[in-house]
Amino acid sequence: MAGASQKKLAVKNKSILDQLLYISIGVNLLTLFVIFYFKRPSNYIPYLIFQIPSIILQNLLEKNGRPKYNSAGQLVKSGDDILQKGSLFQYCFDIIYLTWFFNILTILLGSNKVWYLYSIIPGYIVYKLSGFILPFFKKSKPVVGEEVGETSATSKDSSGLSKRQQKLKARQEKGPSTKYR
Repeated sequence: MAGASQKKLAVKNKSILDQLLYISIGVNLLTLFVIFYFKRPSNYIPYLIFQIPSIILQNLLEKNGRPKYNSAGQLVKSGDDILQKGSLFQYCFDIIYLTWFFNILTILLGSNKVWYLYSIIPGYIVYKLSGFILPFFKKSKPVVGEEVGETSATSKDSSGLSKRQQKLKARQEKGPSTKYR
């Protein structure tokens, strides 16, 4: 039997996914109506192509977030928490919302050039990944006046130890410091 928190999560996920589904159906039906009835924009192929990511992500949200019930109506699985902060589900919602926004802009402007704005998504992905990947490609630069293999005279002595390492070695040689009262 599921706990109270699992039941709350199942109800919350179901309401969110139902709302997402109904809005998506409404926006897409309105867009298709305008495209085929008013012939604005004249080509519907870009609309179909750019709906694919939204459909895939909405299906992913349905599969992972929709609660599962058995034949007796008892909760079997509450689904993942699709509103969890910092999860990839947030990006799924963002892409679905952007697709709806571009559908509405396509209706208002009557142009397929709106879909060029869809390049925001890969641009944002590159921006987010660049902060993670670029530090691996940056090389450490040597200090001015030093060669790559040479060490600074101020930071290391002839034994090759830094000042911090020398202090640690001296403390170890001195032995444990016990304080008596």
